[in-house]
Amino acid sequence: MSNEKLDQLRSQLDDVNLQLLNLINKRGELVKDIGKIKEQQGMNRFDPVRERAMLDHLSKHNEGPFEDSTVVHLFKEIFKAALELQEDDHRKALLVSRKKKPEDTIVEINGEQIGDGNPHFIMGPCAVESYEQVSTVAKAVKDQGLKLLRGGAFKPRTSPY
Repeated sequence: MSNEKLDQLRSQLDDVNLQLLNLINKRGELVKDIGKIKEQQGMNRFDPVRERAMLDHLSKHNEGPFEDSTVVHLFKEIFKAALELQEDDHRKALLVSRKKKPEDTIVEINGEQIGDGNPHFIMGPCAVESYEQVSTVAKAVKDQGLKLLRGGAFKPRTSPY
């Protein structure tokens, strides 16, 4: 392949990259608008059933050259980044680290105090699960005497320590 042809292909690739960036940012704006509506209606921002439906739809329409598993992986990352757009900046900073709050910060979530010195367990799915799978896990957690908190966090009713 001549250097001229290579340069042409690279130029086309640069153009496609900018188009992708534009579309990703447009998608981000739509996600933010959806997040505002969900917040007004008191809905959860993350909807695993909707996410699974979107991934299935993308796989169905994938004509290559990427494998479906690659497309799913890429879009899961896009979806993850989009959910982060919907979070308040102060909430993200607090959940990620204590850089902005003192070490003795206690956060209250649905009446439960996190950071009060008692053990708390935070668990959740590692991948998009079906509604049935999420319900089955939630029931199993409840059967173990653990109290579920919105967003997937829960703590034992009686501490094992």
